[in-house]
Amino acid sequence: MRERWIVVIGSPRKGQNTDLIVDYVVEGLNRKDIRVDKFFLKSSNISTCTGCECCIKTGICNIKDDITEIIDNMKKADGYIFASPSYNYNMTAQMKCLLDRTFCLNDYTNGWESRISADKKAIIIGVCAGKTKESMGYTVEGMIKPLSELGVKIIDVIEYYNTKYIPVSDNVNIREEIIERIINNDKFSNICYKK
Repeated sequence: MRERWIVVIGSPRKGQNTDLIVDYVVEGLNRKDIRVDKFFLKSSNISTCTGCECCIKTGICNIKDDITEIIDNMKKADGYIFASPSYNYNMTAQMKCLLDRTFCLNDYTNGWESRISADKKAIIIGVCAGKTKESMGYTVEGMIKPLSELGVKIIDVIEYYNTKYIPVSDNVNIREEIIERIINNDKFSNICYKK
């Protein structure tokens, strides 16, 4: 059966660095016959977690906004791509808002367990204007930790630096490098390269 993934982009800038990197990853996944649905986190229709803890009992966040649809899709998808530029050494506020709201996917009824199936996979993408890993700060780590806590297996991390001087659109090699990286990733199960 064909896998279905979702991508969540924490950048409000469509068609720019983070979105372009995501498109290359999606192209590689499509060549593996994986269908991918894309979501942009727009701050106009997302709310922050209020800490009400209603979701501890029900498993459902009582806030209804654009994040509700993403969380519903997380339950059904086989894998995820979470992508964010680094804003002041961390993921965007929109991405942090989403990850805070995934708290509802934790089940504390009998200790702790994830409310999503154990076979979920993810690719994490961090993009940074600075030239070094230090410039990225906690962007990537901040996305990895809450997903790992849910039992999601991180199968790749892609970091792109120096967008201030080498934007993704000016990098003539990056598209093919990323597509090949995805195609050659052996952590996908029962998926064949589609020519």
